[in-house]
Amino acid sequence: MRILNRQDGQILAWFSVLLILFGGFTAFVIDAGRGIIAYHMLQQSCDAAAMAGVQLMSDATQSSTAVTNQATLYSSVPGKVNANPSFLPNASMLSGYPKVYCSTTGQNNGVPCVAAGGTANAITVAQTVTIPTYFGGLIGIPRLTMSAASSALMAGAAAQKYNIAIVLDTTASMNSADPGGCTGSGVSNPTKIQCALLGVQTLLKGLQPCTSTSTSGSCTGFDGVSIFTYPNIPANKASQFTTCNSSAPTPVPYTAPTPGAAWTNPAWTSTTPSYQITSGGTNGYMSDWSSNNQTVGSSGSYNNSSTLAIAAGAASGCKGMQAKGGEGTYLAGAIYAAGASLAAQGQAVANSKNAMIILSDGDATSSAAQFDSSVKLTSTGVYPSATDECHQSITAANWVSNNVPNTTVFTVAYNAGTSGTCATDTPAITACSEMQQMATAPSDFYADSSSSCPGTKLSLPAIFGSIQSRLTTARLLPVGS
Repeated sequence: MRILNRQDGQILAWFSVLLILFGGFTAFVIDAGRGIIAYHMLQQSCDAAAMAGVQLMSDATQSSTAVTNQATLYSSVPGKVNANPSFLPNASMLSGYPKVYCSTTGQNNGVPCVAAGGTANAITVAQTVTIPTYFGGLIGIPRLTMSAASSALMAGAAAQKYNIAIVLDTTASMNSADPGGCTGSGVSNPTKIQCALLGVQTLLKGLQPCTSTSTSGSCTGFDGVSIFTYPNIPANKASQFTTCNSSAPTPVPYTAPTPGAAWTNPAWTSTTPSYQITSGGTNGYMSDWSSNNQTVGSSGSYNNSSTLAIAAGAASGCKGMQAKGGEGTYLAGAIYAAGASLAAQGQAVANSKNAMIILSDGDATSSAAQFDSSVKLTSTGVYPSATDECHQSITAANWVSNNVPNTTVFTVAYNAGTSGTCATDTPAITACSEMQQMATAPSDFYADSSSSCPGTKLSLPAIFGSIQSRLTTARLLPVGS
């Protein structure tokens, strides 16, 4: 009986059982932990790939194929930038991805669908991977398969204050029928000036006029916009551009602001020639175009009392600026004036950056008689001069890029040509080449679909939408939203 009641050696049996249990638990921890690490790495890879795609998407000249290729490049697919043979040995894209699409969430937040062929503003990346287990096979789980996805919205989410000077052509040629720059706008038979204003409206829709803490009745300015035009107009007639359905003011001969001179606000009650037409806000930069002081986006509305909204043709029932012309085309003076104003506004608004958007066909050929009598023209083509006018435009725009802090010059070649232009210039130069060289960087140059310039061409609304998105930052979205 003593032998039957002895407990010697039972610890060995329990130890064997516990060893199996602890071994199984350890195996589970190792395989599960490796799976969790792999999943997080796959998710991070999707995030990186989606953000890489939308960064390229902000350049509206890029095709959907180029955007998806860029996203794939930064994925964990073997051979790509984020490949990881240890944890993600056979990662691949899920069928149908990367996918560009038009995000409703983005549209509601002022990011238009103008990229990747003019129909998208976001991208989704979805990847999958299967990894072998070390011990899972013992319990019938020889491998783990997992998937992850990430969506990103292209730049357009307001994060940086901008002072934006828009330099618009109101010469006589802008009264002619649009040759194709408004493609896809839904407006039938617009004039060139109407098409240009549609572009400005697209820009305003996505900008943030006031800080996020502003109320519908009180605005602390965030983005500020001012409009400049050429030819000059008398300062006391600028209100004709900013009064609903008023006739266009009669332009006056071109003036030549001194490069680098301190900015002085126009005397709005005088007949002194002015390139600037907006008089509200600080230095003429306005933030009052939204009816509720928030981003207009796709569902908001404009402030019908805003002189900026009226001039842009965004106010209800208002045609916007009209073109009268009569003084030919000369860009350099307006560029120097707008540059001086940006320098002053950049100092007035803390932590802000500047952007200048110049829209023109580039064919600067004003005669000496079309300059103000106070302008001492040179005969050498050095500003101000009635010769080498296109080269002067390049010099002026480059001066702004290089001398006005934190400033990017965007150029929009509207119906610009590659021959028969810039007749005052020696050596010869085309309007397209002029507009390209005026931009701060090659990616800051745009050509509309009616121009003869080389490269990808877009409608004016798509161009202004692209510029607006580039002034802000990209962000991740809930997947597919």
